[in-house]
Amino acid sequence: MTSGARLSGAAAMAARAAEPLLRRVRPDVGPALAGRIGGAEALAAWGRRREPGPLVWLHGASAGELLGAAPAIRALRARGADDSGRRAHLLVTHASPSGRAALPWLEADHAGFPPLDLRRDCDAALAALRPGLIVFAKLDVWPGLVAAAARAGVPAALINGTVRDGSRRSGRVVRRLFRASYAGLAAVGAASPEDARRLVALGVRASCLGVTGDAACDLALERADRARADGSVDRFRAVLGESGAGRLRLVAGSTWPADERALLDGVAAARRAGGPDWQLVIAPHEPTAAHVAELIAACEARGERAARWSRLGEGAGVPDGAVVVFDQVGRLAELYAAGDVAWVGGGLGGTGLHNVLEPAAAGLPVLFGPRHDRADARALEEAGGGLRCPGGALGGTLAGLADPSAREHHGRAARTFVEARAGAATRTADLLAPLWPV
Repeated sequence: MTSGARLSGAAAMAARAAEPLLRRVRPDVGPALAGRIGGAEALAAWGRRREPGPLVWLHGASAGELLGAAPAIRALRARGADDSGRRAHLLVTHASPSGRAALPWLEADHAGFPPLDLRRDCDAALAALRPGLIVFAKLDVWPGLVAAAARAGVPAALINGTVRDGSRRSGRVVRRLFRASYAGLAAVGAASPEDARRLVALGVRASCLGVTGDAACDLALERADRARADGSVDRFRAVLGESGAGRLRLVAGSTWPADERALLDGVAAARRAGGPDWQLVIAPHEPTAAHVAELIAACEARGERAARWSRLGEGAGVPDGAVVVFDQVGRLAELYAAGDVAWVGGGLGGTGLHNVLEPAAAGLPVLFGPRHDRADARALEEAGGGLRCPGGALGGTLAGLADPSAREHHGRAARTFVEARAGAATRTADLLAPLWPV
């Protein structure tokens, strides 16, 4: 067993012992941990009753990682379809409950939590599932599962591989502990040449590595184009109202409290400065009932009206000047396409900047805070499609984007940026094809 697998297994044992306490004091962590504790048994039960045939097991931390993997996995499964069009089975596991939001784009045969990273649990799951290939998305590689796959003779791969600058996995001690786990991967698709360099430093064998790009670009384009083609944008606008020269719409996605405070201040400042009226639509990263209620109360405390999306109906309209709190999940990419400007949350605090590709694919100027480590956001900014914006400067930035030519310039640059990076799904499928179990 590798050192990384031993360490990960010890952490899993400690987490199992602490589960009753965590369930009480960390309700955000408890359900996922409980799911993992029962993960091996649940996966084995499905594996024993599934129909015979090849199986691909895809794992990602949460919805973002799984969504980015979806185009490549669809392309790979299409190559293995038989004469009747039936594809290999797909199992999807996710470490966070939010991963369920990605399932409609993956067409999985089964989904759930992965097993704890213990030798016993991983071996039991693999014995019952009998997968032909395990694919990790982004960087959520579990040493115990990689070691179990090696014992079972199952190749493991990593796609859309990304190692952020300053990642804890890049530290000297952590690299030594987990080097054998990364060396055990049979194929790795890196999102960029810089990611490829960092992955080699982690232990990935150069002979197994290719720079495929990030298939999240393919999905972002697909979702933006489908939203316009299938009427989703029209349905959003039917509720939110039209926007134009005198009324512009700022769609803020995956926000946290620091973002929301800056947004309310910035829109208020832009309104005081004159120019077009700004309709603010806020889609929190965690639209729990408690957070939505707190956000609405914060709006009302400022003298702002607020409307909850789930209580609006087509034709009812949004009260003039009201902030719209979008309290649904899984539709943010489509919502962006109904906006004029986008704000992506997570860049004003320690939570981490979220997906900038979705609003860029929709052809919107993409605003975000300065505190982030995302290479794609830096590249988007350099291309002219992204605008780094400290919270206190948002009002001035919006005033500048009141100019139609400025919005068109930044929006076109954002869309071009994503289009130039499309095609990763096909390149990733090419990388995985030699491991294909069919």
